[in-house]
Amino acid sequence: MSCAEQALAKRFGIALVGLGRSGHFHLTSIKNLPEVARLAWVVDVDEPRAARIAADMGCQWSASLEDPLADPSVDIVIIASTTDTHFSFIIQSLRAKKAVFAEKPISHTVSEVQEAVNLALEHNLPFVCGYQRRCDRNFVALKRQLDKGAIGQLKVVKSCSRDNPLPPLEYLRTSGGIFQDMLIHDFDMQDWLSGGQAPESILAVGHCYNAEVEKMGDLDTVAVVAKYSSGLLAMTDTCRDAAYGYDQRVEAFGARGMLTAKNEMTSTVELANANGHLMPPAEWSFPERYREAYRVELTEFLDLVKAGPQSEAHKAEQQQMLRHPRIVRTATAAELSWRLGRQVMLSEDLDALLEQVDVQTDDAVKEASGVASQGPRSKEEESMAQKEASAIDSLEGVATVVKQEPKAMSLEQLHDWKPKENAFGDSFRNYADSKRQDVVQQTYYTMHRRQTVEFGKEQREKWLKFDKGEFTIMEMIALLDNLVDDSDPDNELPNSIHDFQTAERIREQWPDHDWFHLVGLLHDIGKVLALPEVAGEHVLEQWAVVGDTFPVGCAPADECVFGLKSFEANPDLKHPVYGTEYGMYKPKCGITNLMMSWGHDEYMYWVLKENGCTIPEAGLNMIRFHSFYPWHDKRAYTHLEAPEDAEMMKWVKEFNKFDLYSKGDSVPDVAALKPYYQSLLEKYGIGGKLRW
Repeated sequence: MSCAEQALAKRFGIALVGLGRSGHFHLTSIKNLPEVARLAWVVDVDEPRAARIAADMGCQWSASLEDPLADPSVDIVIIASTTDTHFSFIIQSLRAKKAVFAEKPISHTVSEVQEAVNLALEHNLPFVCGYQRRCDRNFVALKRQLDKGAIGQLKVVKSCSRDNPLPPLEYLRTSGGIFQDMLIHDFDMQDWLSGGQAPESILAVGHCYNAEVEKMGDLDTVAVVAKYSSGLLAMTDTCRDAAYGYDQRVEAFGARGMLTAKNEMTSTVELANANGHLMPPAEWSFPERYREAYRVELTEFLDLVKAGPQSEAHKAEQQQMLRHPRIVRTATAAELSWRLGRQVMLSEDLDALLEQVDVQTDDAVKEASGVASQGPRSKEEESMAQKEASAIDSLEGVATVVKQEPKAMSLEQLHDWKPKENAFGDSFRNYADSKRQDVVQQTYYTMHRRQTVEFGKEQREKWLKFDKGEFTIMEMIALLDNLVDDSDPDNELPNSIHDFQTAERIREQWPDHDWFHLVGLLHDIGKVLALPEVAGEHVLEQWAVVGDTFPVGCAPADECVFGLKSFEANPDLKHPVYGTEYGMYKPKCGITNLMMSWGHDEYMYWVLKENGCTIPEAGLNMIRFHSFYPWHDKRAYTHLEAPEDAEMMKWVKEFNKFDLYSKGDSVPDVAALKPYYQSLLEKYGIGGKLRW
């Protein structure tokens, strides 16, 4: 086989750095390209997350880049870590002679961007910074028409870039600010559509409506106008949060016409009736809009690496690298325009302007802190100083913001809140004479008769292939409006309402643990097993979906709801192994090693694992075992516990207070809550379509 043939046949070894939301997109792309890509390493400072994902993907893991760079089987490094780490990882990887694909930004500093580009050129290495809009099919089609001269000389480029939902605050604190994090995509688009022109002047104005973002010294709404020497005008309006969906549009106006790239909609169906023409909503957020673009950009990068350093593709990309310093320079000039309150010429000394902003900030800090004052101040002076000190937050650069560490987890100070009655004015978990007694008892008796080892294996074989379709979490929650849990004596509201009730009660009591809030929202979504919209021909009756769980493959405990009598017709009781105390398990084998009765808990746990969810394992186990009441509430099955199960049980019991007792709460405003919970879905890697 020739060298060229070997290159074509090679599966490139990849080290993926960063396992957050961007990293998850690349994990998905790598899994979908098995013929050309092989994941060799995952790297993340969160060691448990890295170890878990490495085990799932069958690769090695590390908390640092040192070992992956020393591995000769690694050809490519994909950098999807936090933005403030990109430059260091890019330089390390290029010095190790690896091809590099990095999420933007390379750096927020023009000189560092130039250093990275120069290093890639010096070593003749493939180096791509991921601006995924260049791979979006709509924008690619617009660019083709533009290059064909469809509208003649380009006069105006207008882009609308409105995010949805507001990104997590933890992300925004280290993002570099709206100019370097969000608007830089628009500046790259303008560079692309204009054929590589650089603006000669730029003017930016903005405002911040979100108080938390304002504290970071950042904006959430900005308008920018750039003027080019050719006469071209480029205008952008951007916002961090658009309530109606993800809004990404581009308009190109020329001497002979106009080109427009519109939003991707959730469907093409339009309803026309007496109320007018009703259009479907835009895609919810960027994972949905750019899912295919992420796959295309990685495929194109692998093709670039495969083509080799002597190819025309490689030479063209090395020319494209040269744009990176000017795009960051444009973003820097736009931010300076806002901070200085004037138009900025790109010919100005931007470093000197940055120093000017720094000096103004330092002077304001000193003045507000009273360093320049002499003697005691009056009440009026004190009040003015406090106002000035408060205003300093808006002058501080985003790069200087220190990320706030979450408070340490503690279960020693458990919250005592507990309502007195459920939605029917009854006590909670009343299985003796509740107002829903007949339907609840029938559900449990059927469950205890038919949940066997064989049935559990059959359902795992059917459902853990994750081939029932792709849906977002919010789509699944909406479907739960069609379900009322037949095992629940406490509530007859649609299950989707209970999900938000639980999440909001957790949020109230544990405000600093946002992953815990998300667990509250997710914990019952597995009940879609009972909905034909998802399950199709595999739809399950509720006895196989809802209710308290128990381990199959061993004798049942009398502590189960309705006791041993309800299990009398279960065939496993007569099995020589399954009918014994330990059954098919070893003493102290551990709760996580039990085969639980099949239902929504087990299913949802594995859905989240399959789709790369980064919620801590404590949270995932809450979802998996929250219905195992005989164990965590009645303390049955302790002969199967392992020592480490004690800590897991604490978290499960803490969660169950909210799962159970929030059913007495009033119905929440779901529409108002969705943006917050969508931001958490994005943060923990499950904001887009998931495999079910």
